[in-house]
Amino acid sequence: MKVKKLIATTLTASLLLATATGCSKGTKSKSNIETIKQDNSNTAIYELASSKSYKNKSSDEELKRAYSEFAIGMINRCAENSGKENFMVSPDSVLFALEMTAAGADGDTLDQMLETLVPGANKEDAFLFAVDRLAQIESDQLKAANSVWINEDSKGAVYKNFLKYVEKNFDAQVGAVPFNSTGVKEINSWVHENTNGMINKLLDELHSEDKMVLANALAFDAKWKKKFEVKDTKSMKFRRGDGTDEFCTFLCGENDVTYLSNDKATGFYKMYEGGKYAFVVMLPGAPESDFDDLELLLGSSGSSKKEETKPDYSNVDINEFIADMTAEDYWDFVSGGCSDDVEYAFPQFTSEYSTSLRDILKDMGMPLAFDATRADFGNMSNLTPLFISDVIHKTKIEVNAEGTKAAASTGVIMEHNDVVMKRKVICDRPFAYAIIDLETRLPIFFGTVEHVY
Repeated sequence: MKVKKLIATTLTASLLLATATGCSKGTKSKSNIETIKQDNSNTAIYELASSKSYKNKSSDEELKRAYSEFAIGMINRCAENSGKENFMVSPDSVLFALEMTAAGADGDTLDQMLETLVPGANKEDAFLFAVDRLAQIESDQLKAANSVWINEDSKGAVYKNFLKYVEKNFDAQVGAVPFNSTGVKEINSWVHENTNGMINKLLDELHSEDKMVLANALAFDAKWKKKFEVKDTKSMKFRRGDGTDEFCTFLCGENDVTYLSNDKATGFYKMYEGGKYAFVVMLPGAPESDFDDLELLLGSSGSSKKEETKPDYSNVDINEFIADMTAEDYWDFVSGGCSDDVEYAFPQFTSEYSTSLRDILKDMGMPLAFDATRADFGNMSNLTPLFISDVIHKTKIEVNAEGTKAAASTGVIMEHNDVVMKRKVICDRPFAYAIIDLETRLPIFFGTVEHVY
């Protein structure tokens, strides 16, 4: 997708939210959608996990680290696919939409989805992770909304306990709409409202074979803890990824950020009001050695010691850089930090991004969910085979002197493969035939036809 160029250093900002903690939600409302009762529903993952009959095997730290493998993995792939264009994704938005969907999955389909989203965690912990995560990140500055939209032609085919679970644990709004332009308009209107008007459209169209859309919307709006004054804004040159220059407004400051670094990048985080969230900047390039600075202060920079050639990071392709970033790299970068004096500058910007995550999620380890013949969503509906036809993800961010506004929306589209496959046998060339008894299936007569006359 074509979008305005986003400064290379802001990619990891959305991931800083992974450090918050909290508890589960309560539901605000319940739907009156016509549903059906599922036989033997006690085998569904939402019944097993909610019963608390399992022994928790994963610590909060282990779950956080496991989820980061999914988050960074998705980021890697989106960066790799973005070429010289901006991208921004919200792993949390994708997590919430897919975990609601996973509530209706079973068998190998469920196993693949949970192993992709929270690698290495036991099934029940992985399944409940999103519920706790949702409570962890929400605040007055970050709003989350979830919804389940059912094709009104299939509203009597969805299991009651599945909808009850997503209503209670994800506070999901549930509704039945026609899956035509009217339904598309209503879903997009919900997305627009729950992203504070930042994302106008999630879906372009729906088809009659589409049976359900599970959607998430996130809206972030926070002011800087220390705002930028007019004197802190300057027009400066920015070197684009394609090598050309542009002049834009930079936000400049010093001593109100926390310095971050590892052996691959330098940067900082700048706090928003309230101290719950921060804006992270990651700039390719290892930090200068403290000893180099000391030598300059002592006047020893002119020593006979041969000066080492420093790598040139000015032409680093940021998307390639992020595509190669590991979860370990990420944690190494954001887990440190010192309060040294820091002079900084970054441009104010607006950027939009849109992508299909279908191929990315299949590549990350959950191909069964997208397989029209093998997907198992038997705990969601009696419609079989039901499978994910696409996962659509859209984001937008605005960073200026006042603060930051950001939004994300993810839609999981469930399709019912009810097409009868017509096999053709056109005997327009020589063929064989037989007359058999059905008990033994042995031929009583067997022959061939080389010609008709």
